[in-house]
Amino acid sequence: MKKHLFYLLLSVSIFATAQNKGFKAPPSPVSFHPISLPKTECITDEQRTEIMQEIEVNKRAILQKNPNAFQKRGGHPLFILPFRPKAGYSDYGYYSLFNQVDQNLSPNGQLLDYNCGQRTYDWANGNHAGTDYVVWPYPWKKMEEDVMEVIAAAPGIIVDKRDGNFDHNCVNNGNPNWNGIILEHADGSRSWYWHFQNGSSTSKNIGDSVAAGEYLGRAGSSGSSDIPHLHFEVHNSVGNTIDPYAGPCNSMNADSWWIDQPAYFVPEILTLSTHNSDNFDSDCGVPENTYEELNFENGETIRFRIFYRDLQMNANTHITVRKPDNSILYDYDFASPWPDYVAAWAQWNYEVDSTWPTGVYTVTANFGGNSYQTIFGVRTNLGAEDLQQTEVAIYPNPTSNKIFIEANTPIDKVEVYDVLGRKVLDVKPLKEKAELNMEDLNAGIYIAVISSEGRKTVKKIMKE
Repeated sequence: MKKHLFYLLLSVSIFATAQNKGFKAPPSPVSFHPISLPKTECITDEQRTEIMQEIEVNKRAILQKNPNAFQKRGGHPLFILPFRPKAGYSDYGYYSLFNQVDQNLSPNGQLLDYNCGQRTYDWANGNHAGTDYVVWPYPWKKMEEDVMEVIAAAPGIIVDKRDGNFDHNCVNNGNPNWNGIILEHADGSRSWYWHFQNGSSTSKNIGDSVAAGEYLGRAGSSGSSDIPHLHFEVHNSVGNTIDPYAGPCNSMNADSWWIDQPAYFVPEILTLSTHNSDNFDSDCGVPENTYEELNFENGETIRFRIFYRDLQMNANTHITVRKPDNSILYDYDFASPWPDYVAAWAQWNYEVDSTWPTGVYTVTANFGGNSYQTIFGVRTNLGAEDLQQTEVAIYPNPTSNKIFIEANTPIDKVEVYDVLGRKVLDVKPLKEKAELNMEDLNAGIYIAVISSEGRKTVKKIMKE
């Protein structure tokens, strides 16, 4: 895919515009950090030819067992997205699309994607032939947590499968030792799924059929890769590379291969969070420490961060911070002055002092037509310890009566707090499922602190 990941940590003073409504002026400056990846060598045409020859060998072996396995029929497949979040993943987003198929086959800086932009790359003697869906933010941490699952974009037969290769690569240099799956579809076209984690591939083997949406593996950084991601590549029934995205500059195929083609720009917030440090880990191959914190004391600095996908120039984010009594502490706008970025994050610092009421604060960010929220506490018992591999589900949420909390390890304790930081429920189920009766509580927002095996996670509950 690309070479070594680097972050352009550009700290600049960008003065947000406050609404003149009588509450605090917004904090400044904001620290803004666009994310970029070098455009370097992927696999060579010779390596791609070797893979196709390997597929033909595999197909002959399949046909010996099942002579009717590859009877071509129908038109080209229509794809669903070839990945999904793991079960129980609850944040707003976990990836961004970094690179498209290069439509301009003249190499060495001649770039053109299907939408007539340059969201692609090439190198001295080759062109990027797939679509890269990059796990972000905190790609190595999310890889360790198995966040991105790769699934079949359409029904097909496994015609190539590789596993057992190192999956924390940090250099995009044509390394052929990838883990992944290649499917052949009913019309003879093929879809390639590369860079899986070692040992994550489906138990199915070459010659087995898979359904659309069926699990294939988990995103990693095996082969020619420098960051956890899925490289999705498509070839038509005669072996030519195509671009599944239809657009004015797609000269490879006339129509879209998606059931519902995603937009070129998908402006959204992937996560918003509060932190106790300015540090931002970026060492390749090492799971990041996020330095997240939910509770703050007098004299401490809250680092509030928003992580964006497809942040475009002049795109506006309206940010509101509400006190525990729901009155407004901050209310301001941030208009990005930077060129379009597939991924970026911004930070604002809030200084806590004795004038801040004790309790739980809500931060709302309106961006791209959607609303996003996070919470933090001042002088409360909230914490930000992860349950790591423990999966936690909470439902129904919102609720008008009972709510259920399930985990794959025994839940030691569940403490529920109101927005003033007062504990209103405390249960110790000592099993993997807890039931909370909220019938006697007033409507509003509550915070559940869930403890399991010495670790805690925090969930917000809406009582109707």
